Formats: sequence, C-alpha cells, structure tokens
Amino acid sequence: MQRRHIILATMASPAAAWAHHGWESYDAAKQQKVTGTIAELKWEQPHAILWVNSGGKKLEVWLSPLQRMVDRGLTKDALSAGKSVTVDAQPHTQKVNEWKAQSIVVDGKTYNLMR
Repeated sequence: MQRRHIILATMASPAAAWAHHGWESYDAAKQQKVTGTIAELKWEQPHAILWVNSGGKKLEVWLSPLQRMVDRGLTKDALSAGKSVTVDAQPHTQKVNEWKAQSIVVDGKTYNLMR
C-alpha cells in the first residue's frame, strides 16, 4: 500500500511543478498601478487570479497564495466581480496582459500581498 502512495505522489509532482511558476518572470523594475473593475476571480491553489477590466483591456493579475491573503484579511468575497480595485503590480516579461500583484486596494483597504 505504501508503495502505491509513493508512485502516485511521484506521478503528481511534475504536474504540480509545471502548474506553479516562479516570480522571476515579472519585471520588478517596472512596477505600476493597475486600476479597473474585477471581471472575474479564480480562487484556487496555488494562487488566486483576478481578471481586471482596465483601459479597454482585460488584464490577468496573479495574487498571493490563498492562505497568505486570508491571513491578511483579504477573502474571496472581497474580490467579487464589478468591484473597483487598484493593484500595485509588476508586468510579466513576455506576456503583455499578465501582472503580479504586490498589493491591492479594494473597498478602500490596502492589502500587502508579498511577504
């Protein structure tokens, strides 16, 4: 039985590694404010993702791990569609409409998303 668990864990590892990417793909030197309205939220591990309508574009904004956000008071309900947000974010180095959030302002409250 234990051997089966090891085999299953080994098979799942490459998929998990592929699904989670590092933050080095974002340009820390080009941090900007992204302001808009939430179009959609994906709230699942390893990171939540917001799609924000901003300046006629739909931007993909990667947030922190779920537990970190919840620990800081930012819940799934706070990020509902139609709410206005301002995100301090870094652009992806290759994907034009993808950003990594450093902090987010929603309902007048700022949440620091990085360590």
